[in-house]
Amino acid sequence: MMNLNEKLGDIKGTPLYHKTESYRGLDIMKDDVLYGFEPSEYYLDMDKKLASTKTKSAISLTRDKNFEPDQSIGLGLNDRKIMDSDITFVLDRSKLQTKYEVEPFNYFAFDPHEWGRKTKGGEFEERVLTNEIRPLHKYLIDVIYTGVDPEIQQEVDKYKSIYLNNIWTYKNP
Repeated sequence: MMNLNEKLGDIKGTPLYHKTESYRGLDIMKDDVLYGFEPSEYYLDMDKKLASTKTKSAISLTRDKNFEPDQSIGLGLNDRKIMDSDITFVLDRSKLQTKYEVEPFNYFAFDPHEWGRKTKGGEFEERVLTNEIRPLHKYLIDVIYTGVDPEIQQEVDKYKSIYLNNIWTYKNP
């Protein structure tokens, strides 16, 4: 596991993290959009707040910079095996709140029948109540690639050079 070790003095704003697979990260950068998930009717029946929003969707972020997504939370969509979690988008919570509703959210406490437990602690999740964050670069602090593919690193560097000129960068050791 690769830890992201930002220096606190280098981060402006309040960071939130969105980890994703390399191929998804490349698509996100290409479109400059982070899309939300579209929950099932069953889920919306339980989550009345989300059901009452205009878009009925949300984007999950975490306050834990070293969060490792798995099949149950994070990258595990459509029962597909996760290939990697090598791209991390670092977003500024304060900037997001100027346009979107952002709230702490504990998925494990949300539905005790689904998850088999009810807890109020240990959750570092945030959600943005929208179907998309567009243009994404307006809300970014950084994009971090922890993989080893030089072509993907080149695409990340290119995106950052276009949109994020004055930010610090993380180099894979």
